[in-house]
Amino acid sequence: MQVAVNFKNETIAQKVLWILEHFKDDEIINNFKGGLREIELINQGKLTSRPVQDFLNEL
Repeated sequence: MQVAVNFKNETIAQKVLWILEHFKDDEIINNFKGGLREIELINQGKLTSRPVQDFLNEL
């Protein structure tokens, strides 16, 4: 997936990129992907849902 975002302020753009790089380095993105896969399985009826707090605790 790709997302295009235009920033009017270059400083803000650099800060957002810095945050995203750290998310990637800290495996946060992989945790989000796992959560999205779980949501897909729940929607397909292949997995039962669980409390949101459990999901948030994994982040």
